[in-house]
Amino acid sequence: MDEIRQEKAFKIQGIELVSFSIQPQQATAFHKDALEFNIQQEQKTNAEKRLLIVFTTVTIKEAGKNSFLANLQVACGFGVPSFESLIKSDKKGNFILPHDLNIAISGIAIATTRGILYAQLRGSYLQNLILPLLPIE
Repeated sequence: MDEIRQEKAFKIQGIELVSFSIQPQQATAFHKDALEFNIQQEQKTNAEKRLLIVFTTVTIKEAGKNSFLANLQVACGFGVPSFESLIKSDKKGNFILPHDLNIAISGIAIATTRGILYAQLRGSYLQNLILPLLPIE
């Protein structure tokens, strides 16, 4: 019964490519196994609209180097019909998401970002790079 309730706890409201940039191909070749994916997520809430927005940023760079080869940010919006009863706030007004909900929306946002990144890299020198699976997936 909890699984059914969890499935209906949220729905995807929207997906937006916030930013994408790719650097020109370098003269020196690099090995694709020597690339690093830096992944960051930030969650924003809008209680009035019963909305959670997960911003996922992926930066691709060569291992041991500071400059990036490509950078992408995607926003995934999730509607939470029972926002008030499901998401609580602490004394400072920060919202606290239930662990299962947090894991679910983070995983969906990462998977969505993976697909958008793959599409954005198509036709470039970084094509066929796929964001690896993460431990939460």
